[in-house]
Amino acid sequence: MQRRTFFVPALPSRLAIVMLLCPLVVQAEDAGKKSLQQADSTKQVAQDIQYLASDKLKGRQPGTAEMKLAEDYIIQSFKDSGLSPGVDGEFRQTFDLVDRQITQTTDPETTHLRFITPNGKTKPLAFNDQYVPMGYQETYALKNLPVVFVGYGIDADREHNYNDYRDVDVEGKAVVLIRGEPQQKDPNSVFDGDDTSRYSYLQTKIAAAVEAKAAAIIMVNDAERASENDNADPLATTSQFGRVTNRIPFLHLKREVLNQILADTPVMTAVGVPLNTIDQIESEIDATLEPLTQTIVGWQLDLATEFVELKTATSNIIGIVEGVGSIANETIVVGAHYDHLGMGDYGSRSRDAGKAIHNGADDNATGTAAVMALAKRLAKKRAADPPVAARRVIFICFTAEELGLLGAKHYVNNPVVPINQTVAMINFDMIGYLRENSVEIFGWDSAATFETLLNKANQSMGLTLVKPASRFVGSDHMPFDQKKIPNVFFHTGLNAVYHTPDDDFEAINVPGAVKVIDLAEQFLDQLATMEAAPPFVSAAALRKRVRLGVMVKTVPATNQLEITEVAAGSIAEKSGIQPGDKILSFNGKTNINNDRRLSREIKRGTGKIVDVILDRGGDAVILTVDLQAN
Repeated sequence: MQRRTFFVPALPSRLAIVMLLCPLVVQAEDAGKKSLQQADSTKQVAQDIQYLASDKLKGRQPGTAEMKLAEDYIIQSFKDSGLSPGVDGEFRQTFDLVDRQITQTTDPETTHLRFITPNGKTKPLAFNDQYVPMGYQETYALKNLPVVFVGYGIDADREHNYNDYRDVDVEGKAVVLIRGEPQQKDPNSVFDGDDTSRYSYLQTKIAAAVEAKAAAIIMVNDAERASENDNADPLATTSQFGRVTNRIPFLHLKREVLNQILADTPVMTAVGVPLNTIDQIESEIDATLEPLTQTIVGWQLDLATEFVELKTATSNIIGIVEGVGSIANETIVVGAHYDHLGMGDYGSRSRDAGKAIHNGADDNATGTAAVMALAKRLAKKRAADPPVAARRVIFICFTAEELGLLGAKHYVNNPVVPINQTVAMINFDMIGYLRENSVEIFGWDSAATFETLLNKANQSMGLTLVKPASRFVGSDHMPFDQKKIPNVFFHTGLNAVYHTPDDDFEAINVPGAVKVIDLAEQFLDQLATMEAAPPFVSAAALRKRVRLGVMVKTVPATNQLEITEVAAGSIAEKSGIQPGDKILSFNGKTNINNDRRLSREIKRGTGKIVDVILDRGGDAVILTVDLQAN
């Protein structure tokens, strides 16, 4: 047997044991503190959402006593967090909301809509039964307007080569258009598939009509909205759409009225087939994705509406954490709107609730809670560990977003610091339905540095950051974007209860909302202390950078999209795309069989490197296409 020697180490002293365990104890204490802080934050966010979305506040409609309760609640939160008041020692930035309401009168000369038939007969329509004028327009009276049917009233020429106003003169005429957009239930539609694209928004339609110099807009429901609630074809209330326009008369008409006109004077297809109903017109446009714009020959209309002006005081709530050092005067705005629809007089998607409280838990008690939470966190960090240099952060809870971004618009025109000192804006709207750990971040490309900052912020979060190719126009970041201020908008997507009485606290994913807040906090921390302010990148500049540089045609025999020309020096040429290639797949999507669908996928792939599969003389060729720059 071999002899073996064993060495027994000396037992460590009590002091050594303590020293060995100290780092583990500290780590455990830090983890415990972080866990408690996280629990406290989640509890506070839940409490804030629950209060703001309670029946007590009756939907937070501007100008109401209940809106005042919301104001007081937010102000108290800002005070407790140690924020400085934003406006001459006050947290409220108060301004008058001008509300123009339609005068309901027995005098038919004051408010009316009358169609004049080709044989000269007058066809008067019943106010609130067959038509409704929309509010927020000066009193007007227009006579003998020619009538032009303009399909969906969409001008998407640049993006999708679709324009209902192409080759038609509507100056001084009334345009009749359909609500919504073509192929809105088709997942392959160029108009963002079965998602709602910006071309469906009333503001976008109105802007197109104004640009075309139309004298008035007459809108009918699309088939889907008309069929809701037992095919009732519901008319809007006079203020349901908020302040969508004060530039052009805008009326909502029953489909049955337009169908009666079409029965007498049909819309004709390109090959001369008469379309006598709106259903037939919608089906034809869906099938061809070609406009059916044409004058409704022989028809005219007279319209008049009288308005009275009412004023209501409302307030943005503003608190400030001051900057430090060399970049102290550079400003970041963190905002969200705290108003909602009240009793659903305007903007409600519910067709059968009547006057009911629209609590707006997701829209936008969640965003308001995010602003309050970030204000508290930042103020606490700055007090405990003052940075050498950091930007001023102004926290704003905006009023009257649902009426047309009025609070945000008022602020950018009446800022508490010069607007040219504002270097970035962070917006929250509807962050309460985090699904599959996925958060949408619009405006991620409004500054070249934002994507890097967002990815770094997400390293410890593990969220899926969805970065849409287009900018979202319907929330409070947009007035800042229009001032060329870089902006990001955190959003967890639309949901079935959006703008209905069912948007209540009980369905909110509070831990998910806190995850979005945590992500935004890490993004804000970087943004507030980075050396150089982020330069603004416009959406137009991005569109210009990603032109593929091809001419295409659809081959009827195979229903494929063929490349006919490739521009010299273009992205397509650099990627190896050649004339004669037929597209089998672009960015993972098949059925790219027309130029509009190709445009849509180029738009969706903006800023990425995408795979393209081509049919080249019967062989499948796979290429990578860099859509990050031209």
